[in-house]
Amino acid sequence: MKSLFRSLSAATLALAVVAPQALAQDAYPTRPIRIVVPYPAGSALESVARTVSQTYNDNLGQPAVIMNKPGGSGIIGTQEVARAQPDGYTLLLGTNQTHGANSALYPNLPYDALGDFTPIAGLARMQHVLVVRKNLGVDSVRGLIELASKPGANLNVGSSGNGSASHLVAEMFMRSADVKMAHIPYKGSGEVAQGLLGGFVDVSFATLPSVLPFIKDGSIVALAVASRDRAPQLDSLPTLAQEGVRDVEADAWTALFAPAGTPPAVLAKVSAVTIDAFKDPGVVEKIAATGFVPEVSDGAAFKAFLAQDMQRWADVIKAANVKLD
Repeated sequence: MKSLFRSLSAATLALAVVAPQALAQDAYPTRPIRIVVPYPAGSALESVARTVSQTYNDNLGQPAVIMNKPGGSGIIGTQEVARAQPDGYTLLLGTNQTHGANSALYPNLPYDALGDFTPIAGLARMQHVLVVRKNLGVDSVRGLIELASKPGANLNVGSSGNGSASHLVAEMFMRSADVKMAHIPYKGSGEVAQGLLGGFVDVSFATLPSVLPFIKDGSIVALAVASRDRAPQLDSLPTLAQEGVRDVEADAWTALFAPAGTPPAVLAKVSAVTIDAFKDPGVVEKIAATGFVPEVSDGAAFKAFLAQDMQRWADVIKAANVKLD
């Protein structure tokens, strides 16, 4: 009898603990959600973050606040989310840098890109465009290669940061075209665009969203797209492969992550709202207008993609012999 009583008491206690947790998950969210963007304010990623934020405001009944936490090639903000409570109230807008290249570039990375996070949804793809400053005097890929090959050319190539996709694709291009340019890392794509406009940067493989308005108004010259396909927003612009420069592709991506250990019910709720939002033509149009290619996927599909993509960037970094001091 005493044994039965103890068993019943233990079961009752377990239910008492589990029930409030289940109710809390069902009620989620009951307070504002933070979406951490590990890059500076005004970066190209912010347009995606704000679209997601508005979706949560409209469909989850709680505001979603964008928190910019830049620094360390995206490491600072990413690490903060890795250490956050896994309750669904702190999410990360991660990228191929935070969850791809960094793992190969930094032996002592303070987070595990696979183990410390759970993907919620893949969101969009960013194409990189080979651009030059307006007064450089070239209007084709071949013209740029010829100029860079001249003795004393001393061209520079700006990127959005050490180890960023724009840095790595520049290394791939220089290796493929057999040219050299001095690498200048900036703190984000917005700074690179300003460097091009100011004449401080000669060449860049810039994210399309960061330079699209300047390409359209003629203040920056676009030569080609470093992607497997042409950019929908600039469909007359050829790819590098079409211009004779092979194996130089560097589409970046962005996805939403939660800290590992976040309750499955919370993950499912956020994922469903996110994926449903990207079925809305208005949302797709808004994302595309900023230069992104919307490509939504659920968490499971993105997790499988992520493992492959991490290996891809590791191979690129090894082949280009990119090392960060």
